[in-house]
Amino acid sequence: MPVVKPMTIELRELAKNYGRTEAVRGISLAIEAGEILGLLGPNGAGKSTTISMLAGLLTPTSGDILVDGSSIFGRIAQWRKGIGVVLEELSLFEYLSVREHLSFLGRLYGLGPDETGRRADELLEFFQLTEFADTVAAEASHGTRKKLAFALALIHSPRILLLDEALNGIDAIVVRDIKDLLRRLAARGVAIVLSSHVLDAVETLVGRCVVINHGRIALDEPIGAIRASGRSLEEAYTQTVRGSGAAAPVLSWA
Repeated sequence: MPVVKPMTIELRELAKNYGRTEAVRGISLAIEAGEILGLLGPNGAGKSTTISMLAGLLTPTSGDILVDGSSIFGRIAQWRKGIGVVLEELSLFEYLSVREHLSFLGRLYGLGPDETGRRADELLEFFQLTEFADTVAAEASHGTRKKLAFALALIHSPRILLLDEALNGIDAIVVRDIKDLLRRLAARGVAIVLSSHVLDAVETLVGRCVVINHGRIALDEPIGAIRASGRSLEEAYTQTVRGSGAAAPVLSWA
């Protein structure tokens, strides 16, 4: 596999408002080539909004996203060609089959018919989708749809992968294969941002964790530093979001 050209992605004071609601409040961080970054936070913290801005699907209210010093805004079409995205809300063509999705997107990204067919066959086998190749998306199970979305994100060999709850709903054996694949892609230089509520999966995969709470970065540490402090990722996450020493809520009848 070819090595991906090194790059740095920089989020600079990134903010997004929906009316009076501040979903993201001045996030600044850098993501390096070959890094697997875990983006964590409670529901409504701003994770999905941040990923949607990174994907060029949302325009920030203020701030910028720079790649090697140049803003992605104003060249969104070019930016999207180099990224693979799996969003929590899947966007599929309901009456195209699994294989037709892969064929369509491969050609859309400029792959020739032979190369598109070869990659589609490999992705179908990898994600255990071969027997569902002729199933239309509208009739596919949630797990099949999720695996198809992941396959679509990979077919064009992206430089950056943005994964929002991408492992949810996928069977355990395929998740293990995906985690191995993500490690190999990172070793080639692909930058990977993984948002997930499944902390066990994140802890065994990422090199660095960023916790967003109320639209701001509340924690940004390498996973090794968290472990060195004697805490699990779950403990570090809970202390960050709930507050160190805060008691867990209880039910009086339980």
